[in-house]
Amino acid sequence: MQPRLNIALKACRSASEIITKIYKSKDQDELRSYDKIGDLLYKHIADVIAESYPYGDADILGPSYVDSEIMESITSSQNITSNINSDDDKYIWVINPLDSYKNFTNKLPLFNITITIFQKGIAQAAIIFNPIQDELVTAIKGEGALYENTKIRNKSLSKTKILYVIDNSKIKLNIENMLDGSERFIGSKSTELIYMASGKIDLIVYPKINIWESAAGVLICKEAGVFVTDFAGEDDIYKSKSLIASKEWLHKKILPELN
Repeated sequence: MQPRLNIALKACRSASEIITKIYKSKDQDELRSYDKIGDLLYKHIADVIAESYPYGDADILGPSYVDSEIMESITSSQNITSNINSDDDKYIWVINPLDSYKNFTNKLPLFNITITIFQKGIAQAAIIFNPIQDELVTAIKGEGALYENTKIRNKSLSKTKILYVIDNSKIKLNIENMLDGSERFIGSKSTELIYMASGKIDLIVYPKINIWESAAGVLICKEAGVFVTDFAGEDDIYKSKSLIASKEWLHKKILPELN
């Protein structure tokens, strides 16, 4: 799996040169005109992987990034899920070239390129790369998660002053009285999941999250010791789309309130 992850990193670093040049040379109004940057970055990443690609028929490379405003014509999330959950042994690469577009256009350097490699419905490896801050987070299933070369473990033991992300106003209203803390909304789901993995956030609740947004961050969280399930308490969140991530004690407290 490490050779595939190395190729993914090469593609991320190559694409980061494009996005960094645009980001640093344009103001906010100019950045908003780059509404097709997802297309550009996706194609570049795919090309770099293809040029480095020694695996042939063992892997399926995209198209696997979908955004209703940027790349609606490529495919559908249903097709992605069907490919990922296939019983064959092929590796499926899920690529998200820009999470999040809004942070990018507002000159907030909290956005990432993510790549996740699946086999038989299971995320085997993931990479989240921030092109502006040059920060790299990776994970291989069963081998842990790394920030640069340092292992990530969620060591947060606090049961007060909870920092949370609840991406639904109704759910937040229903459960925030159970939480002694405050909201920490960042706007990039991959960044929020990294913060969850490293203990900077204590609870994440997403009633609806797409696989290209969740895939890399979920594997990183799990490898860091975070409890991640859907709202039914099931492990396979890629089929249900809902997600709750937290330490075990908080997960058990909040999960019944989501059903």
